[in-house]
Amino acid sequence: MEQPIKVLLVDDKEDYCKSLSGVARHNNIQIVYSLDWETGFEILKNDANIEFVILDGKGKVEADQAIEHESFALKAMKDIDAYGSEISRDIPYCLNTGYIESCGAFTLSVKIFEKSDEQRDKMFEYIISEVKQSKYRTLRIPFDNAFKAFDLGIISKAYEGLFIEIIESLNSNDYRKKNMNVQRDLFEAIMKSLNNPIPCIPSSFFKNGAPVQEWCTRYMEDRPTRDGNQTEHKINLPIPQSIKSSFRKLKESTNEYSHLSDETIVKTPFLANTFLLMEILEWLPEFVETNYKNYI
Repeated sequence: MEQPIKVLLVDDKEDYCKSLSGVARHNNIQIVYSLDWETGFEILKNDANIEFVILDGKGKVEADQAIEHESFALKAMKDIDAYGSEISRDIPYCLNTGYIESCGAFTLSVKIFEKSDEQRDKMFEYIISEVKQSKYRTLRIPFDNAFKAFDLGIISKAYEGLFIEIIESLNSNDYRKKNMNVQRDLFEAIMKSLNNPIPCIPSSFFKNGAPVQEWCTRYMEDRPTRDGNQTEHKINLPIPQSIKSSFRKLKESTNEYSHLSDETIVKTPFLANTFLLMEILEWLPEFVETNYKNYI
């Protein structure tokens, strides 16, 4: 069974916390709860497995607070946002309240669910959807600039999964050679994208839809390059030397280790290729904006 989503619920009504926890289990959601935000925030900071926070519309900021306070949710949201920025992690949250009419001030900044059976089920659906998205958002935070080429449509979103797979391997210290195959696929996706939708690399440098890597690399190095018909092409655009070198190194490295088994550890080449790919991805938006602005 898939690992349950761990959720922190902060609500000063313990009976409600226990009731919601029981129902949540049927939706593969594991709820831990706190009756005040002071304690709840400590739970959040000490449990990296918590992926979502449910906040009551009114609640107790401190454990010894006698009555609920409307500032509770606002303080909690600010604390969550600040802590997420501090640890480079997206932590989604929502309000779950029995006084929805008093939450008008929050309608533009947070999703609000009423304490009813119908809204409860919608809240669970929302949590599942947001957690899936937050994993993606958290993954891209340290490398956000490298995702811009996908955001702008320079490289199809269909290839973004390759980059995500590479980052996941980087984060988990997985340096097996099989992950260099993914790097090669992304490298070729960049070349394909520089042919369509960006009309940079000539179509004659492709065979059966796949780039001829040596021709494409030479072309991006701004060197005269002949295609299969012996027609010579040259990009004649200013390409930084660092980018030229990145194309060359990736072309050689992603092919050099093809004879090794997929389980062979190739730590240094994998790390080098990862950052070379990021360098190209971060450079692409500026290159396209300058030379092919009408295509984005």
